[in-house]
Amino acid sequence: MSTLGSPVEGGHGAGDDAVLPGPVAVIAGGLSHERDVSLASGRNLVRELRAVGVEAAAYDFDRQLLHQLEQDKVVAAVPALHGQFGEDGEIQTLLDLIGMPFIGSDSHACRVAFDKGTARELLRRQGIPVPESVGLSAQTFRDIGASALMEHVMHRLGERVVVKPTRCGSALGVTGVDGMDALPSALVRSYAYCEDALIERFHDGIDVSVVCVEDEQGVRALTPVSVQYEKGHEFDFSARYTAEFVGLARPDLPEELIEDLGRTAVRAHQVLGLSDVSRSDFIVSADGTYVVLETAITPGTTETSVMPFACTLSGTSLGQVTLDLLRRTLG
Repeated sequence: MSTLGSPVEGGHGAGDDAVLPGPVAVIAGGLSHERDVSLASGRNLVRELRAVGVEAAAYDFDRQLLHQLEQDKVVAAVPALHGQFGEDGEIQTLLDLIGMPFIGSDSHACRVAFDKGTARELLRRQGIPVPESVGLSAQTFRDIGASALMEHVMHRLGERVVVKPTRCGSALGVTGVDGMDALPSALVRSYAYCEDALIERFHDGIDVSVVCVEDEQGVRALTPVSVQYEKGHEFDFSARYTAEFVGLARPDLPEELIEDLGRTAVRAHQVLGLSDVSRSDFIVSADGTYVVLETAITPGTTETSVMPFACTLSGTSLGQVTLDLLRRTLG
């Protein structure tokens, strides 16, 4: 069985008082490294949708999925898959094949934005500040050798760098490196998740994320959220999803800078050709300068994720924002 959760008991059906013309599928899980995070996103999103009267259930990404969606007469889907199959355009292609309306960007935009190197170059060309970086494949690393590469990388980017898989999320395989000796092992760790790695210049500052959503007036930024980690856990996967390590707040920044971050997040959303929703992650330095680390195609919706908190700060809820997007999708 593909369904992870049953429709809301006593919930709205497809009658005159229904908020939508039929049930909604939140697609979560899958087989990527981010399966557990995706399942948590899916569960929370189902709860939030049911709270605003939507008949919603979670469905796993497996062989039964397409058949189950058609059998259950699902009217729209909300992809909550992270990483491979969810943000790389695969689930979007499958939903298009069966004519299923869904929230989020189309498969082409997903493929572009999911590759950090490609997306970052597109943003840079449009004048959006991004960290200077070097892409390095596992094949090159093996064939050329670490010793021939590391000195040149450090000469260009400095002694402090961040290594991350080019196509992955949730801080999986991400390592902060201070000094050339630690770089080869950080690359090996990254290659466990993806054959291509991005080595980027380290920027000191605070983490700020901005969620963008679309409505009839166009793309708008929700209130920015600062993300705080216990010292030493900045690059830790568990810190992203463990309440004791994560603190979310409205950033203590000048209002002009807050607005500028929102405008930049909207521009990043548009430059990458995204639709409905996205989340741009920034590092904001003490002098007010900033860089965009990445723009996420499917923002996490776990209880400790930025998006639900951003919705609350903006005077709404994750469930209401998602319901509004579903109504637009079904328009």
